[in-house]
Amino acid sequence: MKTPETTTESATATPLPCRYLRCKEMFHDGRDDDEFSSGLYWCSRTQEASGPDGVACGKKECCAQRTCYVT
Repeated sequence: MKTPETTTESATATPLPCRYLRCKEMFHDGRDDDEFSSGLYWCSRTQEASGPDGVACGKKECCAQRTCYVT
């Protein structure tokens, strides 16, 4: 049974990033190999490249271990 915190069924399930994480790809195709892919992320709470805790935003960085993380 899948849990809401995972995106795959395998033992190495990828946790969901924070709901406040944003990237340019959200407004285009969304694939990592998309021609518009920039790899730039920002927090919609701070409107900056770092979250409320002062740590940089990213697909892997914005996870449940951070104090500002929200599912």
